[in-house]
Amino acid sequence: MPINAASFKKLSTHIGIFPSYTNIGVIEDGEFLYVIDSGVNPQDGEDIVNSLRELFPSSSIKAILNTHSHSDHCGGNAIIQRLTGAKVYAPFNESRLMEFPESMFAMYWGARPFEDLRKIHYMQMEATFVDKHLRANDTLDFTSASVSCIPLPGHYFDQTGFLVTDKADGKKSFFLGDGLFGMSMIKKYWIPFMVDPNEFRKSVMRIDETQADFFIPSHGEVTEGDKIHALSEINIMITLETEILIIKTLQKASLTHEELLEAVAGFAGIDLKLGQYVLIGSTIKSYLSSLLDKKIVSYSIEDNRMLWSAVNSPAK
Repeated sequence: MPINAASFKKLSTHIGIFPSYTNIGVIEDGEFLYVIDSGVNPQDGEDIVNSLRELFPSSSIKAILNTHSHSDHCGGNAIIQRLTGAKVYAPFNESRLMEFPESMFAMYWGARPFEDLRKIHYMQMEATFVDKHLRANDTLDFTSASVSCIPLPGHYFDQTGFLVTDKADGKKSFFLGDGLFGMSMIKKYWIPFMVDPNEFRKSVMRIDETQADFFIPSHGEVTEGDKIHALSEINIMITLETEILIIKTLQKASLTHEELLEAVAGFAGIDLKLGQYVLIGSTIKSYLSSLLDKKIVSYSIEDNRMLWSAVNSPAK
């Protein structure tokens, strides 16, 4: 959905969203506006600025609150800053990557990305410098709303969700970042990117146990109240499904990471393109690290290859 004034949806008296590929939150606070995440690219950032000027002509963007440092969540930061002078608030560790995105891109690939990789959208983000570091359980107190910073690691290192309470009507809107994925996203990708599946599941449970009127995943539909429980279960199930698939595959044979990626993607019916190859490949490594720490899988170096096996299996 395009980001424009017509697409803006109010959730409560002072809180609203622009539904889009990355949902954009808005807190209206008198003469000031606070934006939660800034979209995928500079065009999204420019659309946010123009739409808010149309919707709230007497207000200006004071700050962007970023859930984490991935480019589809802060790709509009730089242009919004240039157009409005807005500040950027972000989790402390995520801010380091936002200020030096090349380090994040190198992490995906394990080295400096080659030219074809650098052309992919998630490898393109202008550095932005963070004005205020957000820590776990910080509270931002605005005139119209209060914002609780709730740690939601797993998808990324220091990802933080924002539980926004509207002081006018008491409605609570929980902006989740990628702490949980909507059904449309799950159906499309099945294996979402994450750096730590165990922490991801803990974050999903933290979301599930939080009282809110609206739950807003960055990718997917707004979920109301108790309906979050079913979506939470599905998010946990897809991680367990991937984990079990990895274990069962390694029980049959010892495989390299790349062979395992081929097997998992094939089972899921995913025809890997370059971008998915890198992201899902990195995610499979996250699962292997998690399973290794729990002594469910092991590795060996044989004939200059790193082979993964399930513990206590014929492959071992």
